[in-house]
Amino acid sequence: MQKFSRHIIFSSVGALLLLSPSTALGQKPDTSQQIVPETTEDLSELTLAETLQLPEVPTKARGEVRRLMQQEARGLQKLGYKVETMRQGEVVIATIPADKLFAPNDTVLTREASEALRPFLSYFNTSGRYKVILAMHSDDTGSDQYLYQLTERRIIALYDYFDLYANQTEMLQGYPMADSEPVKDTPNNSMTNRRTNRRLEIYIVPGPTFISAVTKSVK
Repeated sequence: MQKFSRHIIFSSVGALLLLSPSTALGQKPDTSQQIVPETTEDLSELTLAETLQLPEVPTKARGEVRRLMQQEARGLQKLGYKVETMRQGEVVIATIPADKLFAPNDTVLTREASEALRPFLSYFNTSGRYKVILAMHSDDTGSDQYLYQLTERRIIALYDYFDLYANQTEMLQGYPMADSEPVKDTPNNSMTNRRTNRRLEIYIVPGPTFISAVTKSVK
């Protein structure tokens, strides 16, 4: 997969930074643009693996943060989402098949997409409570340029949805991943596997407001 130039898309509510897929790191996609207080990092240069480590949870608050984030994971599982966690339970990853959001090769959200996305609006209710990262994936059917542009435009459509319906989106990030990160052990060699690889991953990361509140509550 070749690298593509970065693009910044501004909206009336916030800014979405779209980053190209970069060298695979053995973890999930590759991301950046996050509003994290008290950091001098150039966030546009961070990979997803790096930005997912921010903000860092203080040692004394980790147990409680993980407990609360596991509650979020169980809640999303009950709603029918495929859910994983990382960072020892601090980060929740929910997956939505692309065909629940978009028609084949289309970049406009379907009418049914709102039903799949609506439960995530609550993560934008309180400024700084969560960082939400959208990673849009495709299968490998098409050229690198086509697949990147397809997932880029789908990310923009998703951002527009949250921009319209969420209370605030300053901690929303988006990554058009094209076919750079197929699901583990799922090569694009059948219709079933390609459908599995066409997906949106939503990363829910505890934000500075969340971490601060938990840290203060822990004795």
